[in-house]
Amino acid sequence: MNDAVRELYSENRYPDLSHPVTDISRLWVSARAGGLERLPEPAACRVLELGCAGGQNLLPLAARYPKSEFTGLDYSDTAIRKARQASYEAGLHNIRFEAADLEHWRPSHPCDFLIAHGVFSWVPDEVKTRVLDLCGQVLSDNGVACISYNTLPGWSLRSGLVPLVKALANNPAAAGLGDSVESVAASLADMAGGGTAHAANVQAICRDMVKKGPTVLPFDDFAPVCDAVYFAQFASWAGERGLRYLGEARLQDNLPDGISPHAFDRLAPLATDPILLQQTLDLLSGRTHRNSLFCRVDAMLEDGMTTGVVMNFAAGRGLVELPPVESRVVGLFRQLLEEIAPSCLAMQELVERTADRLGAGWEPSRHGRELTGWIYQAARLGGIELRSEPLEIRSHSMAAPRLSALNLHFAAAGRPVVDARHFPCRFPDGHERLLAAMNGSRAADELAEHARAEFPELDFHRWLAHLAERGIVE
Repeated sequence: MNDAVRELYSENRYPDLSHPVTDISRLWVSARAGGLERLPEPAACRVLELGCAGGQNLLPLAARYPKSEFTGLDYSDTAIRKARQASYEAGLHNIRFEAADLEHWRPSHPCDFLIAHGVFSWVPDEVKTRVLDLCGQVLSDNGVACISYNTLPGWSLRSGLVPLVKALANNPAAAGLGDSVESVAASLADMAGGGTAHAANVQAICRDMVKKGPTVLPFDDFAPVCDAVYFAQFASWAGERGLRYLGEARLQDNLPDGISPHAFDRLAPLATDPILLQQTLDLLSGRTHRNSLFCRVDAMLEDGMTTGVVMNFAAGRGLVELPPVESRVVGLFRQLLEEIAPSCLAMQELVERTADRLGAGWEPSRHGRELTGWIYQAARLGGIELRSEPLEIRSHSMAAPRLSALNLHFAAAGRPVVDARHFPCRFPDGHERLLAAMNGSRAADELAEHARAEFPELDFHRWLAHLAERGIVE
């Protein structure tokens, strides 16, 4: 690890973040969709995270899957102490944290899920090599690694903007643009406008810098090391370690934004050369970042997404609005998803309920294939959420709201709570005190009175309903 990177992590606190893209329930689905046949289910597996920081990403997964084993590694002693304290306060006995330099750490046992989020592009080359070496060494026979990294050619403009923003922020002659990299980025976004494709791209990048803010930017765009790589090169390096590309961690990222369906049809023959196909998609879409899945080259893979594989999943309504369809069986299925939202149910149960509603017209073989085929395509577009197991979320708040032990600790420590879908939830200053009071000992009306006194602008019962819809209160 070079001195600049050591100094950054020694003197600065990495922001507390959970990363929904690394939720092992979704990683399991994406790996199965990529053909990985015997990947252990999240409920009984071994998980390793490289660069776990204070444990904000790994701890909620350990709380959700008490029969699985979790290990987190990080260079920062301070972050590891913080993670261990959180696991102790939450009563989690299936997770351990180690302060370790990846260049010298040696694994003691294989893992089924390896997570390296926000590591590869932000460490020196020798550590990059070590990360890929570890993936090749520590994965179980049917394990999967999720690695995030910046990609070319999409990252090129951003890498050129970073030194410019720094230079402007440090130049007295540019004081009118702002006195920080965030304010300079905001000024550039305003000046760029959107009259051309280039200007719109500059504007989007600068606004993203502003959104990340002073807590994230030093570890991301403005980190001492912030490299990008062509996908084909990354896949080649992985191949040298006995790893095979499976697909992206999010199903919908296999079809990146900005490319027309017609283009996908024309590119279909490139499926025989998936690396070249993916590199072409990166060029056409301008994608700047990937969260890619890799397995061992000798892992057993299935060909294609079969009806049987889809039936292993649980499903719920996705975030993307899908166009209407003429199929009656698909229409009934979609109606059912709306009724159970925001929960996810086992696919077998959803199909059986759909069959019951269709009645005598249900033909198991024909309608089953039609439905599961549509489900997979809809999931790739983001219109359906697929998970490894059902997710039950109450549609109403309880009389005495209660957070999990882990989220109570997060709230009391001023850290973001994490919802049932692994999204971090930040609230205005002071609201964490309300969250920390939700331990099941106070009635909702009592909490509402407290909220009215301290936060008169807060519609407490509406806020509580929002927390319930996200699975934060039990």
